[in-house]
Amino acid sequence: MRKKYFFFDIDQTLGVGISKTVPPDTQYCLDALQRAGHFVALATGRLQCDAAAFAREHGIHSLVADGGASLTVDGRILMMEGLPLAPVKRLLHDLSGRHQPWAVVIDNSFDRYTPYDDYPREDPRNYMVTKVGPVDIDGLTKVYKVTYAREKKGLEPASRQGLPHLPYIDDTYLVEPVDKGRGIEKMMALLGADPGDAVVFGDGLNDITMFRKPFFAIAMGNARPIIKERADYITDDVDKGGVLNACRHFGWLPDKI
Repeated sequence: MRKKYFFFDIDQTLGVGISKTVPPDTQYCLDALQRAGHFVALATGRLQCDAAAFAREHGIHSLVADGGASLTVDGRILMMEGLPLAPVKRLLHDLSGRHQPWAVVIDNSFDRYTPYDDYPREDPRNYMVTKVGPVDIDGLTKVYKVTYAREKKGLEPASRQGLPHLPYIDDTYLVEPVDKGRGIEKMMALLGADPGDAVVFGDGLNDITMFRKPFFAIAMGNARPIIKERADYITDDVDKGGVLNACRHFGWLPDKI
């Protein structure tokens, strides 16, 4: 059997909802793929430390995290890039002038730093630790994520400075890298593997960049329509054996393992 390199999104692909609940059949499949000699990794927008905790819990040792900006192989971080600093600093200065509260993640932790006592953080889904204190915008040397309060209704939004924006909890925007496909390409190069042997599983809009050739793309049954349109194969929902059924369908799992 030819070795394949599997890259899995987390939420709604491996896990049900935005949680750490991985169905037993999916966990079985992850373990069986590795026993069969395949390479298994995550491909996620989560910060490296967050993705690594999930990976350890589920027996995965490699990951493309930070939306493609960090690579970890066998538990060792090989690369961890931040957002481009110049446009980030322009954005933060602009937001400060507009009195739109913002926060930044500047290290590989769940901490985010904000100079605003009233930074929004009431949503129970929030997992970040918000630390209030002075932040020297021009002195920042690394920024992994930015979150900021959305503009009030009727006001013009701040210039996005060419940075990727996603709607986020607490009526905020999340600014983070979004090119998982680029991260997978780099990972395959580091491993000396043929990109055509990469298999990607996903469901959401932040998976679009990895649904491209030469990767073989599998959309979950619960995936967004645009993901299904770009997929080479559509499997079942995350909670209906989608991952395991696809791997059996293509013969990536031996009959006995």
